[in-house]
Amino acid sequence: MSRVPQRPTPDRLDPEKVAYWYFRLNGFFQIENFVVHPGRRGSQRTDADLLAVRFPYRAERLFDDPSDIMDDDMECLALSGDLIDVVIVEVKTNQPCALNGPWTQQDEQNVHRVLAAIGCLPPELVEPAAVDVYRAGIHRADLGLCIRLVAVGANRSDNLEERYPEVVQLVWEEMLAFIWDRFHRYRQQKTQVDQWDAEGLKIKQLSDSSADEGEFIGLALGLMGVRT
Repeated sequence: MSRVPQRPTPDRLDPEKVAYWYFRLNGFFQIENFVVHPGRRGSQRTDADLLAVRFPYRAERLFDDPSDIMDDDMECLALSGDLIDVVIVEVKTNQPCALNGPWTQQDEQNVHRVLAAIGCLPPELVEPAAVDVYRAGIHRADLGLCIRLVAVGANRSDNLEERYPEVVQLVWEEMLAFIWDRFHRYRQQKTQVDQWDAEGLKIKQLSDSSADEGEFIGLALGLMGVRT
């Protein structure tokens, strides 16, 4: 078997890639920078920083050690144990959690276009689902499906909480704490990660070289350019 070539580790961390790894470690399959194209020639309408889906029966280590299945960030992410979870993720680096206009302005119909493009609903159910997402940031379908917006940022927004109380807000320090715990607790299982991308390798390297969670979080925030 040929060895995977070594990738250079970056001297900074892209916040969107850190978010990607947080969602990946929580069992989400993802598309990065999902572009919503215009109806005719012209610039793109918008893009989603991350578009991700997670299945309800996801279990890492179920067959290796059923007594030690990796715990996902169930409470912070408001994960469901019985619904397929489709999320549109908006990432801010040094700003409070927020949702950009394309995901809150119903007349632009960008949520309609995303739902039609990924095909998680039959065409006749796209309209009512999109209306729910614009109104509340979340839609629970009778098909065993939950479609929702998730906001990532430096801190939580009271305005967002007031307008969209069901939208999950994730802050960097809590996300990095989860990543540290996952890499630290399962460091023996995650020693062979040569196939990971440069950002994932850098995060893993920081975890391995940090004395504790606090040091890891501080170093990662510095590389991300997050002001504390």
